[in-house]
Amino acid sequence: MAKIDKRWTRRDWLLSASAMAAGIAGPTGQVLADSQASYKRSASGPIRVAVLLGSNATLIDVAGPWEVLGAASYVCSGFNAYSVAATREPVLCDDGRSVMGEGKPASAPRIVPDFTFADAPQPGVVIIGAQLGDEAPAVEWIQRVAHNADLVGSVCTGAFLLAKTGLLDGKRATTNRNAYDDFEKSFPKVKLVRGVRFIDSGRVATATGLTAGIDLAFHIVERYYGRDAAQELAVYEEWRQIGSS
Repeated sequence: MAKIDKRWTRRDWLLSASAMAAGIAGPTGQVLADSQASYKRSASGPIRVAVLLGSNATLIDVAGPWEVLGAASYVCSGFNAYSVAATREPVLCDDGRSVMGEGKPASAPRIVPDFTFADAPQPGVVIIGAQLGDEAPAVEWIQRVAHNADLVGSVCTGAFLLAKTGLLDGKRATTNRNAYDDFEKSFPKVKLVRGVRFIDSGRVATATGLTAGIDLAFHIVERYYGRDAAQELAVYEEWRQIGSS
């Protein structure tokens, strides 16, 4: 992601920000979808979803979508989600607290990646959450697998990493609302949209902060399996509603 000032964390942004802007109602809020077309489902089984992990990842950015897509098998053929990273060393998912200082607790779970960039299966969907660390290998891997993926999606400031691949150039995108200005300055070729929950731009999608990744995951289910399946899954997950698309 873009270099962040001093001792900032994504959580600090949220804690210091005011309540959700008017017009973004409930847990889902406004969405933008440039494509209504359904993704083609594979006849060979569940759709593969690669969840990208980088150092100091934000847990809910990846765990939220992973839970929704993992549970989709209750209502449809479902998804096979797996984690991918530069190495198989455990990734501390602490939202960057351990490197930002100021006495913030670093307590957080560690996830052992299932695959590395060298041996990960080709995914149909890629999910990129907020993370720190060496970006070059991740950018190269995203660019490589994107050619044969249906969708590459980001959550929160994972949009910075996605934008570095060039896949967002000329498209509408969003990110954590507290990172709007930084994102807009960093990526002038991307059409930043403010005040939306997520944006589906066809083969790329971007969600705003944290729990918005859950809404994006429900949308992915809908694109593959239809709105009825997505709504049934939302009931199972006790999510109040799914976003309109």
